[in-house]
Formats: sequence, C-alpha cells, structure tokens
Amino acid sequence: MTAVIADSPYEQRIPDVGWWAGNFRLVNLSGKLLGAHIAHAGLIVLWAGGMTLFELSRYNPDLPMYTQGLILLPHLATLGLGVGAGGQIIDTYAFWVIGVMHLVSSTVLGAGGIYHSLLGPEVLQDNPSFTGLFGYDWKDKDKMTTILGIHLTLLGIGALLLVSKAMFWGGLFDPWTGAGGDVRVIAHPTLNPIKIYGYLFGAWGSEGMAAVDNLEDVVGGHIWIGSILIVGGVFHVLTKPFAWAQKILIYSGEAYLSYSIGAVAYMAFFAAYFISVNNTVYADVFYGPLGNLEVSTGNVSSRGWLAIFHFVLGLLFLIGHIWHALRARAVEAGFDFKQGDMIQPVGYPESGNLATPINSSDFTLNFLKNLPIYRPGLSSLSRGLEIGMAHGYWLIGPFAKLGPLRDSDAANLAGLLAASGLVVILTICLSIYGTASYKEQLQTVPQSTLVSTVPNVPETLKTTEGWSQFTVGFLIGGIGGAVFAYLLLHSLDVFTAIANSSVS
Repeated sequence: MTAVIADSPYEQRIPDVGWWAGNFRLVNLSGKLLGAHIAHAGLIVLWAGGMTLFELSRYNPDLPMYTQGLILLPHLATLGLGVGAGGQIIDTYAFWVIGVMHLVSSTVLGAGGIYHSLLGPEVLQDNPSFTGLFGYDWKDKDKMTTILGIHLTLLGIGALLLVSKAMFWGGLFDPWTGAGGDVRVIAHPTLNPIKIYGYLFGAWGSEGMAAVDNLEDVVGGHIWIGSILIVGGVFHVLTKPFAWAQKILIYSGEAYLSYSIGAVAYMAFFAAYFISVNNTVYADVFYGPLGNLEVSTGNVSSRGWLAIFHFVLGLLFLIGHIWHALRARAVEAGFDFKQGDMIQPVGYPESGNLATPINSSDFTLNFLKNLPIYRPGLSSLSRGLEIGMAHGYWLIGPFAKLGPLRDSDAANLAGLLAASGLVVILTICLSIYGTASYKEQLQTVPQSTLVSTVPNVPETLKTTEGWSQFTVGFLIGGIGGAVFAYLLLHSLDVFTAIANSSVS
C-alpha cells in the first residue's frame, strides 16, 4: 500500500509512521481507507464462509453439536435452519448454501477492496464524479453525523431482518417448545414497552436483559431496538450535532475509532455474559449445559469457546479504545507524539508537568476548578475552613478503626485526639511552606500556554497574609471537622434508636 501511494499528489497527507500503524497511514485518504475497509469486510466474510464449510465437513450428526467445538453451525441452527424437533439436525443443505454464499460475497468485496486500494480515487471528496458524494472530512461535524445516521439505520434494518426471519421466514428454534425444543414462528412478539424495558432495570431477573426466557420478548426487543435505531439514524441524518456534543466530543479519525471499538468492547463483554447465563437464545442442545464451559475435563463446549473468546476480544478492544482515546485527546490538545513534547515546562525550567488527557481533560479541569483551593469568590480563610473540615472529618476514621485502641471504649476518643494532632502537624507544615514561599516576591516566570492541566490558584492566596489566613482556617476547620465526626460516631446508638422507633 505504501508503494502505491508513495508518489501520490496527496503524499503530504500521509502520516510519517511505520508499517505497524496499519490503516493509520490512510487516515486522510478517504478513497484508500474505503478500500481497506471493504477488503477487511471481504476477509471477515471469507472467514465466515470458509469456517462454516469447514465445520460442516467435520460435523458428526451422531454427537451433540456442542461437543464438537463448533461455533458457527450452532448459530445457524438457532435460526431454525435445518433443525427439527429436539434440536435434531435433519438437513445440512442450508448450512452449505450459506457457506458458499459467504465465499461468493467475499470475492465481490475483495474485488471492491482491490479496486479502491489500487485504481479508485485516493480522496473521495476531491473527485468530481459520483464518488465525490461519499467523501468526508473528519472535522466536518455535519457529515460525520450523517454517516453515523446511515450506520444506525443499517443496524436497525439488520435487527428487523431477524424479526422477519422469526415472524415470516420459517421462525426460530425455541428450546421451550415440545419435549426438547422445536422451530416455531413467533406470531405475537411482545410490544409492551414496560415488559421490554423492564429487562434494562432488572425487573424480570438479576441477569438484566440476559434474564429473557421466551422468544416473544426476544423478537419484541428487536422490533423496539430496530425501530429506535432507524428513527435515530434518520434524526442524525437530518440534524447537526448539538452544542454540548460539539463541546464534549472530539472530531477526528482516531477519536471515531476509539468510540467505535469502545462500543464493540462493551458488546463483546455483554455477549460473553449473555452466553454464560442464558439458555433461551443460546439453547443447551446446541451450545452445551448452562453454567458449565466444559463438557468434560479439557473438552470445552461451544458455549465455553464463545464466552471465553468474546471476553478476551472485548478486553483487547477495551485496551485499544483507551489507547486511541488518549491519543485523540492528546492530539486535540496540541501534542506531537513524534517530537515527544508530552512534557511541557511549567513555572521553573527545571520542573515539568506531565499533561495527559486525564489531568488536562475538560471534566478534570471543571472538577478541580470547583474545589475550595481554586473556586473563585472565596476568601483565604474560607478556603482553609472548607479544606480543613474535610480533612478533619475523614482523618478520625482510620485512627478510630485501625488504631491500637480500636477494640476499646475509648476508640473514638483516641481517633479524635490523633486526628486533631495530625491537623496541628499539617498546620505547622503549611505555615513553614507559606513562610518559605511567600516571604519574598519571586520573579514571575511565564507560564506555558500550550496546555492547562490545573486551574490557577487565586493570587490572594499567594501572599504572606493570604496564606496565613488559609493556615488559620485549616487549623480551625480541621479540628472542627474531627470534633463533628466524633460526635456523630458517639451518637450512633441514639440515631439507631430514633430510626427503630420511627419504623415501629
């Protein structure tokens, strides 16, 4: 791929990265990236078709399906293809047809991938022909929302295709029908929103959605989610991102990748859980006994293979999501990884501040900005009181519960005295720090404007008088917070008695 685009007029758009970066080299070449995606789709479909035929060639009808290490044929059987009463496979022709159709489809996708990779336009949006309609710019928020809407609509259609199979095209295998299950048409899917959405809140079982025990609810849920996806897709096609979305989200190729694989990771974890606890969608006759990932020692069932690999792949996708999200956030903040400027000088040249997407994110900055030390409009004394009360209130607990007198009647009193003593020590340390830092006006060093990782400490606090008030407030607040916590601990019996009398 690199050789093909080496003399491209868009060469300046190709990131200077190694082969290991994969499709990242094509991030700004929409035509080439389309070719890579179509080729990947072809590989996936090729695997599905080839693996279906491979499993079919090894399938033994005299043994349970879940003991043979099969993962694709059980899914096809669940869809009611070639299955009879009791989960007996009575016709494998449908399996063969599906495998061959996937192989044929993979050749079409492969040809499309080769065309767009070698012969098609490198950048779609710059092409004056019809293909230009499919071009995009990562920063074009309106176009990205439209593409999201198209994807949501296609997902909705996919969900409704399963509904059509269940209701009009032969039905699905129901493990609860007859003696050992049978294929039946789901004529009356559940449309009651209370019933369907109750699964989201654990109303029908602690397993949540995985608590579903009938196909009417399964098909009804697909009707709901399919309709919501289509409505949401049309909405996104017709609208532009809201102001809050434009402020929070990052609009770049790597950010979209992180969003996507984050969603895939979530679905992989959920699928692993669903496979492990549900035997309505994943029937025992095809996937193996519920709650046991092995048929025998060393012989993993189909349920086991699917659950384990979904979890492993979900973990890999989650790591990839975190990695690409951090990179996208860092690039948005102006970092250049190739130049290694993640560390920006702040204050004195010999000190540094590691600005990461965590400590420099909008959420973190807004959280820090509202802490007493940074919050605007407070006096130095008030800042000290707030911070001192918080420290004193929480410090008494470890001393009372973990100290040497924790099993005695004086545990809470010992905690109070120890916490108060620590507050006094901290106050002395704060006083020493203020004396050393603000005794003289030091020369002001220009701050870095490349990134802001913490809000600015108010200037009123950076004086001898201001710091002195802060220290006094910390001492009073710290001891007061410890005393308040002690009174609460000492009055637990009273509160318990009041609560019991109210209940009775």
